Amino acid sequence: MKMMAIDDERPALNFLKETLYQIAPDNEIITFQRPAEYMKFPDKQNFEVAFIDINLGSISGIQVALDLKKHAPQCNIIFVTSYSEFAYAAIKTRPSGYVMKPYTAEDIRNELNNLRYDPNPIIRHHDKLLVHTFGNFEVYDKTDKPVHFSRTISKELFAFLIDQCGYPVTSRDIAAKVLEVTDFDRSSSKKISQYMSDLLKDLKLAGYSDIICKQNRQIYVNKDTVDCDLYNMLSGDAVAINAYHGEYMIEYSWAEFSRSAERLKTIQ
Repeated sequence: MKMMAIDDERPALNFLKETLYQIAPDNEIITFQRPAEYMKFPDKQNFEVAFIDINLGSISGIQVALDLKKHAPQCNIIFVTSYSEFAYAAIKTRPSGYVMKPYTAEDIRNELNNLRYDPNPIIRHHDKLLVHTFGNFEVYDKTDKPVHFSRTISKELFAFLIDQCGYPVTSRDIAAKVLEVTDFDRSSSKKISQYMSDLLKDLKLAGYSDIICKQNRQIYVNKDTVDCDLYNMLSGDAVAINAYHGEYMIEYSWAEFSRSAERLKTIQ
């Protein structure tokens, strides 16, 4: 398990690091004394647990947590602070836990024993594209590196196709639900064709050219070509079910329907 700890007070950071090594000696622990050090760190997506002091100076621990969630949506964030008045703002980030200073090793142990997200990765076929829909929408290749999308809208279009769970949609459907176009015309059709072309190029460059299928002007995802937490959950996978906590593609307004749909509500 890969953990991070950030605290702008060196003695407090050293104590936290020593406590973590005492409780979990076999885990990798990366420490930061300044938010700027964390911001420059290149491997944020692999953190599974983060202990974050809230009062870090110019950049708050809550801001650090929000940034970390963009890179590692299922990282277990545990706030460590002396200030109880920050509790409400911290809870809005949906952390795994909250520890008040001064704390004991048992307090830290309890947090590690009750993590919000299972730190054990879902076993998957590494030749498949890995798709995370819980929290933010993220896509990783077989080396676990984020897939680069040349357009933000192309990534959103892929998210929409993933959300459809293999059911075919038309350009008109995409225009209405993703672009919120009420008057579908030739211009809208051309835009979507370009976005789709860019998406196909992005996936091909990542080494995946068989994920999106087209047939009779309909578009759909070949579910067998991706390893998706949503699909795993719907198939009854226990690890995926336990990983879902009501957060689903939170950056997309059109996903609100799926978040409130029976297919997800019954799993919560």
